[in-house]
Amino acid sequence: MRTAKGGFGRELRLAAAELRTLRALHGDPTLAQIAARAPRGQHLSASGISAALRGHTLPSRDYYLTLVRVLLAYDTNKIASLQHPDLPQWRDRWQRLSLLRHAQNSRAPASLPTEHHAALSEQVVLAALRRGEHVQLSPTAEDLGGVWAVAFSPDGHLLATGHGAKTVQLWDTIAQRRAGPALFGHTDRVTSVAFSPDGRLLATGSEDATARLWDVESRTLVAEPLHTSGFVDSLLFAPDGRSLYVQGRTIRRWDITDPRQPQKSEKHFFASNLTSASALSTDGLLITGHAEGVAHLWKAQEQTRIDAPLRGHAANVTALALAPNDDVLATGSEDVQLWDVRTRQMIREPLECPGDMVTGMAFSPDGRILVAISGDRVSDAPEDPDFHFSIWETVTWTELPNPQIGHNGHVTASAFSPDSRLFATGGTDGLLRIRTLPTAIPNVPAGT
Repeated sequence: MRTAKGGFGRELRLAAAELRTLRALHGDPTLAQIAARAPRGQHLSASGISAALRGHTLPSRDYYLTLVRVLLAYDTNKIASLQHPDLPQWRDRWQRLSLLRHAQNSRAPASLPTEHHAALSEQVVLAALRRGEHVQLSPTAEDLGGVWAVAFSPDGHLLATGHGAKTVQLWDTIAQRRAGPALFGHTDRVTSVAFSPDGRLLATGSEDATARLWDVESRTLVAEPLHTSGFVDSLLFAPDGRSLYVQGRTIRRWDITDPRQPQKSEKHFFASNLTSASALSTDGLLITGHAEGVAHLWKAQEQTRIDAPLRGHAANVTALALAPNDDVLATGSEDVQLWDVRTRQMIREPLECPGDMVTGMAFSPDGRILVAISGDRVSDAPEDPDFHFSIWETVTWTELPNPQIGHNGHVTASAFSPDSRLFATGGTDGLLRIRTLPTAIPNVPAGT
């Protein structure tokens, strides 16, 4: 058997030595005994185990983690659970080895297969590893007056942020640096950013009561400002890219079939007491959050409310998130409640979060995890509140290990990358953080 060479080979042999140490610490089982302990549906062979323990090859992720789970608890006559506290570091070790193997087999990150589920995050981590940096990435926007909005482009290679200094900044996700100068046009804090489905347009909203449309390639405005009623709290592109929903005190639909000449709908949504950013499904269902724990459902194109409102929270609805297949709605307030969109019924007991209230929430694009950001209520001293991540996998709604939030004060913006592996956050401290999140349980289909 050929031995792996170069930096990948060295790292693989070091990891193999740690596997052998793990084996020795937990009973020193034979290869046959290890193979016999594998759970049902997970086949381990003596030859494959030997190759992994000797550092001759890197097996698949599932094979590697199954081997680790067997070794971690062999002396207890059990297999370590998927929630074992030592398992995340082995997941990270396998990912690092996989990335190093890719780097050795490919001279440029751009040559990685774009259809691979983690292609974007692999390139980001590879770029950091080549600089000798940790995979926790933290570009900074401290000179821009806080980060109040964040969004990834559809291919994930650009990140847009809105700032208190009346500016919008584009970032190169992989290089973790600014992608050109800031965009100027708004006259007040920029509170919302969104890319069109084809990535050609960037919509930005501000406390100056306007939304603006930018050509991403040329970084220029393509139309006159879209005027709204009050501060712009959120922007939503329709899945076909022909409509833009702008939320201020009310919600207005703009026809942007020709982005140079946006056409405002004749009426606005008769939605009062809006208390959260809205959510839009792929089939045109708009969901709005309101005071006193109410969420409304609308036919977005017709701008008509449908069915009775959802009522579950005692306090205001402060965040909404729709699963990618549009079957589950998460509503946030003092906790997180989960609803079957089709039946309009709550599907389980509420999920608890630290802090007083949920301030942001999102499903990963692959639907496998839900992230909620929660913290203390808005105070006169924004540096005081302590914010937290809560992360659940969506098959059993088991809570996953939570990374450090990485901000001082209010976390005001967050977004998933399109490959579901990167999560960006921005805060009043002016920091823009990009991190990898724990993955959902392997080999279990996403869903409820």
